[in-house]
Amino acid sequence: MRGVLSLRGWAALACLSVLVTCPAYADEKISEEAKLYFQNGVELIQNQPPNYQDAYYQFKLAWDKSHSWKVLGNWGLCALKLERDGEAIWAYSEYLKKGGNDVDPAERKDLQRDLLLLNGNATTVNLSSSSGTFEVLDARAGSSAPPQSYKAEDGKLTLRLRAGTHTLTGSSQGKSQRWEVALSPGSTEDHVFEFSEPHAAPVAALAPAAAPVATPPQSVTAAEPAPAPSSSTGGTLRLAGYVTAGVGVAALGTGVILGISAKKKDTDARDTCRTGDTGLICPASTQAQFDSANSLGSAATVLMVGGGVVAAAGVGMILFGGPSHTEQAHSARVRFTPQVSPSQLGLLAQGAF
Repeated sequence: MRGVLSLRGWAALACLSVLVTCPAYADEKISEEAKLYFQNGVELIQNQPPNYQDAYYQFKLAWDKSHSWKVLGNWGLCALKLERDGEAIWAYSEYLKKGGNDVDPAERKDLQRDLLLLNGNATTVNLSSSSGTFEVLDARAGSSAPPQSYKAEDGKLTLRLRAGTHTLTGSSQGKSQRWEVALSPGSTEDHVFEFSEPHAAPVAALAPAAAPVATPPQSVTAAEPAPAPSSSTGGTLRLAGYVTAGVGVAALGTGVILGISAKKKDTDARDTCRTGDTGLICPASTQAQFDSANSLGSAATVLMVGGGVVAAAGVGMILFGGPSHTEQAHSARVRFTPQVSPSQLGLLAQGAF
C-alpha cells in the first residue's frame, strides 16, 4: 500500500513540516503547539528505520490541537503502517473529503486505491464488557507491527482489524482475559470479556475421625487363652495413603515452582512495555514471553489443583485406614494433618496470565 508521504515526496514533506510557511496552509490558524507536534511526527518518519509508532501519537496530538485536515494524511499513513486499519480508513477518507480540490489528483487516485485495499481486507470486531472501562491489546500473527492498544470507555468497543489470526487481550482493574480468533475479510465477530474474580479450587473437607466406641469387656475363663488380635487390611490402606499423600504434596510443590516462574516471566515482559496515550505498548518480541508465562501458569494451576486433590485423598486413606498392630500396642497415636499455606492459595487465585 502506498502512503501519503511517498506520494508527496520528501520535498513536499519538508514544506508540510512548517505549516505556516506553505501557501496551502496560510489561511489556517494553527497553534505553535500543533505545529511542533506535526514537526516531531515528520522527523520520526524521516528516521531510518521510520518510527511510525511514536509518529502516530505526534500526528494524533497535532490533529487534537488543530483539527486541520492536512494532518490527517500523515496520521492515516502511520495508522496504516501500524495496522490500525479502522483509523487509517477514517483518516484517509476525511483527508480526501475535507481537502477537496486542494488534494493533488494523482495523490487522490492512489489514496482511493489504498482505501479499497483497506476496506477489502477489513473485519469488524465488536467487543464489550459489563465492567465498563476496559483496554484491549491486539496482536496479529505474522505481522511486523507491534501490538496495538485500544480503550473502551462505556463497555463497548468496535474495531476494524486486518484479516488474519489475532490475539486480543482485554484487561480491567487488574484482571485480564485472552481471546484468539481467525478473522476473515468482510466478516463480523462479537466477543464479551468477563473480568470476574478468580476462584480458588474447592478443597475437599476432611471429616473428623469418629470417636472410638467403648465395648464391654468379655469374660475369659482361666482355661481359655485370650484370643489373638485378628489381622486387618488397615495397615495396607494406611501405607497406600502415605504414598498417595506424598505424590500430592510433590505435585503441589512443583505447581508452586511453575507458578513463581510464570509470574516472573510475565513481570519481565511487562517491564519492557510502556504506557502510551491509549494504553500499554509492548514490543512485538514480548508476545512469546506472555505466551510462555500463560503456559506455565496453566500448568501450575493444574498441578496445584490436582496435587491438592491427591494429597487430600491420601490423608483420608491414612485417617480412615484403621490403626496398625503396633499402634494398638501403644496408647499414644500420631495423626497426619495436611497444611495449606495462604501463599499457595494466593498463587492459585492469581494464576491467570
